[in-house]
Amino acid sequence: MFYTPEEIKGVEAQLELLIRKLNFLKKEREIAVDANAKFSLDEEIPQLEGQVRELKGILAGAHNIRTVDKDSLLYEASRGLDIDEDEEIGLLHLVNVDRKEMRGKFWDAFDEKEEEKQEFQFYFISSCPSQMPPSFAERMVYELLSEELDGDSDALHIITHADTGRLRIQDLPVGRNTRKCQQRFKEYVQERFHFADTQSFDAFIETGVPKLPYDYVAVAFEIHERNWEDFLVEYLQWMIDTFRCPHQEVPTFLFFFVVYIEKQHEGRLTPVQKTILDQLTGLSQRNEASLLTPLLPVEEADLRAWLMDLGERNPNKVQQVMDVFLSGLREEDQKLYQEKQLLNMKDIEELQAIIYRIANE
Repeated sequence: MFYTPEEIKGVEAQLELLIRKLNFLKKEREIAVDANAKFSLDEEIPQLEGQVRELKGILAGAHNIRTVDKDSLLYEASRGLDIDEDEEIGLLHLVNVDRKEMRGKFWDAFDEKEEEKQEFQFYFISSCPSQMPPSFAERMVYELLSEELDGDSDALHIITHADTGRLRIQDLPVGRNTRKCQQRFKEYVQERFHFADTQSFDAFIETGVPKLPYDYVAVAFEIHERNWEDFLVEYLQWMIDTFRCPHQEVPTFLFFFVVYIEKQHEGRLTPVQKTILDQLTGLSQRNEASLLTPLLPVEEADLRAWLMDLGERNPNKVQQVMDVFLSGLREEDQKLYQEKQLLNMKDIEELQAIIYRIANE
């Protein structure tokens, strides 16, 4: 059935009112002493729960329109969570629903490179946009800062968004051919670190001048499969070779390359997509770089565990947030959950953002 935006807003308002009433009555039931009052509440609460389920079903199928936003039901449910006062809800909580396997691969590669004292580290992350690959790069940068640098932000140079403080993912500097790509990259480094007119990228690599006062520099680039060119393999190889043996005064550079490949996690690759992945695999194998791919949808249990890790121990409250969250998924995302109990990271991060904002109000 088709619903107009006005009708959807009306249903949302009605549902929000019912949920508030239901929560109030449940609290009243917990403290009720009079037997008649208890009986009346025991009759009314199941009726309201049924009405809430019905309205959620209407919204879930309403013309594939997202039913939650910053002022709606998910905010209301999330505000009911008991977040541990000692739990700092920082930027990491925007991106850290668990991906144990891929996170482990990153740290294994990082530790190995550190033991070998490699002054460059390259990480290729290919994934469908729905799995938010930039957020995985962002997560590992935040974890690096916390676990390796004890939170000393002066030891790590990153570019952040001025309004949010979050890691900024930048377009890969690309030109029409390999030579132009190299030129764009040199210009990028010189601009990023504010080289003087008399200083150059080549001199920086060879002499470490100008000296940068950081232990690490993290660089995060992104490119979509539609903008991929075969000469990018030669360009990336040049970049790896350039940073393979820099002057000892040059900080350790961590390069994250996010390559968006639509629907990669579904396994049905086009010939072009397969070629890109083969090229990334070849680069990784030839250069001891790390290929972190593919990022997959997240198990529902991981999101539920993340909510409890915030400090909420009551499964009912966690379930209430999950119910509202799931009811707001788009049709194709609902189908993924119903069939496999999996969630796309693009949806999970919307919930994380809501909780982050509530915790930091």
